[in-house]
Amino acid sequence: MIHIVGAGPGSPDLITVRGQKLLGKADVVIYAGSLVNPELLDMTREGALIYDSARMTLEEVIGIVERSWEAGLCVVRLHTGDPCIYGAIREQMDWMDEKGIAYDICPGVSSFCGAAAALGMEYTLPDVTQSVVITRMAGRTPVPERESIRGFASHGAAMVIFLSTGMVKELSRELMEGGYKADTPAAIVYKATWPEEKVVRCTVGTLKEAAEKEHITKTALIVVGDSVAQKGYERSKLYDPGFTTMYREGKRAPGTMYVVGMGPGNVGQMTGEALETLRRCQVIAGYTVYVDLVREHFPQKEFLTTAMTREEERCRKALECCMEGKDTAMICSGDAGVYGMAGLMLELSKEYPGIEVKIVPGVTAACAGGAVLGAPLMHDFAVVSLSDRLTPLDTIWDRIESAARADFVMCIYNPASKGRPDYFRQACQRILKYRSGDTVCGLVANIGREGQSMEVLSLEEIKDRQVDMFTTVYIGNSHTKQIGPYMVTPRGYRHGEK
Repeated sequence: MIHIVGAGPGSPDLITVRGQKLLGKADVVIYAGSLVNPELLDMTREGALIYDSARMTLEEVIGIVERSWEAGLCVVRLHTGDPCIYGAIREQMDWMDEKGIAYDICPGVSSFCGAAAALGMEYTLPDVTQSVVITRMAGRTPVPERESIRGFASHGAAMVIFLSTGMVKELSRELMEGGYKADTPAAIVYKATWPEEKVVRCTVGTLKEAAEKEHITKTALIVVGDSVAQKGYERSKLYDPGFTTMYREGKRAPGTMYVVGMGPGNVGQMTGEALETLRRCQVIAGYTVYVDLVREHFPQKEFLTTAMTREEERCRKALECCMEGKDTAMICSGDAGVYGMAGLMLELSKEYPGIEVKIVPGVTAACAGGAVLGAPLMHDFAVVSLSDRLTPLDTIWDRIESAARADFVMCIYNPASKGRPDYFRQACQRILKYRSGDTVCGLVANIGREGQSMEVLSLEEIKDRQVDMFTTVYIGNSHTKQIGPYMVTPRGYRHGEK
């Protein structure tokens, strides 16, 4: 009998029990050269004939197999990893079929499994990827055009790339042209499970530099895809307490309610925690305008939206999603705790037992707009909204005048709308009771979004400017000044002091 045996990825204790037994009784062993750990040969019996196929042609291997078969000897053809993956066994089996030689296959642990173990990763993460592409670059052995690296990359699945470490520059280019971004997580695993194993984590765009730095040119696998980062995945349904199987009845636990500050509006200005939370949640809820800013980045999610002025309805619908067992994100412009939904959500959550509410901070408009203007908030400042939908107008005017009297830098949210076109001018007139007309001020429109603009001007000039709900206004204190195009409020540092 001829036994085609998978040697495993490298470590001698990763050969299967069956494979070890077959090695132990073999009269003849033909092993795949340096790709097989020589320690495995210590498992052979004394007197066994051992051949290194790295120096042999197919015809020479076949000749040994045929002569051994005719002599009634037990032969093990020892291939690296699992023989069905790049093992070149089909041509050997076809020849044995033609000669009437009996054979069987003993599977082995593939090196792509060994690489995952070395990386401490799971290839198939729910909501990240459920597919693994095992492939190679075209070299001296061609690859069908329909199976090009570029074509597979368009799927965004996890990819394990064999026999390509010597072509990492070309590989990186093919991956990016196929659809992977340059910052997509990647790793190079050299001799997985061998004593000299080396793991190099990098990105698709830095594969070449990483390989050169570690002097890796062969005997390595390259793993590519979002699953390499092992983040942003959903919990497995199999072990979810709310999931019913044939062995147990699911008891659905409430999902978690995340109130997420999404920053000014540009996804690039969201925090890493906010992005990770949105990836993890099944439902994204929010004011329609805000949800539309992130919808294209999370097309697989369930979305829940309501119009402005329907905040309580929106919060209750989101909490009901949590009661169904869905982790839900309520997104808010800027920071969830600054004119956002965090407070209302915490108040309403008391009516929905078992739901945990977590607040994820974001960059509020005061800070984001301040960065555009320069440094207007370097000293004490007050933030006031001119929207009187939830705050009495007399209270707003009292706060405006108190902040002006105290010489706070002032940041004004919601300065005007169709229903209150004159509030901002009135606010400026009240501030002018306590500040000079040449007080340095600034405004920023559409912070972090298309059409962003900024302007620095005096208090007298700004009071007659047209502003809207997408404008944030900054009123300087008595020390604020203009430096070039920027608005700067001195902190009081003593220049030159050691």
